[in-house]
Amino acid sequence: MKIIVKNSDLNKNSIESINNIMDMDVSVSSAFKLMKVVKELTPLLETKSELEKKITEKHAQKDENGEYVLPLDEEGNKIEGTITIKNLEDFTKEMKDLMSIDNELQVDKINVEDLGLKTVKTKDLINLEFLFEM
Repeated sequence: MKIIVKNSDLNKNSIESINNIMDMDVSVSSAFKLMKVVKELTPLLETKSELEKKITEKHAQKDENGEYVLPLDEEGNKIEGTITIKNLEDFTKEMKDLMSIDNELQVDKINVEDLGLKTVKTKDLINLEFLFEM
């Protein structure tokens, strides 16, 4: 069965979690499947990231110099690491549309037991839930 994964399930933690599992002593067939998954996920993640940036750029409020306008807290201080969105409803709709896209990976799901691991971090399994048969 091929793997269908939504954009909303893909993030940099997905690749990190695969790499964490590959660093363990997994079976050769599982390592091969994981490598194929990384090769398919990497361009998907790059494309998703580029589109997120384009959507953000499109909806971000900018000043006369083309710089992002930062929102202010109750005391009038700029909130670093944030931006002001011109139309939150349109921004949210476009982001939801992007996140709802299904991607079909050309690899079969991996049976967790086939990995042959005695232990694995729970967060890695959660990040990769789409990849495994339980």
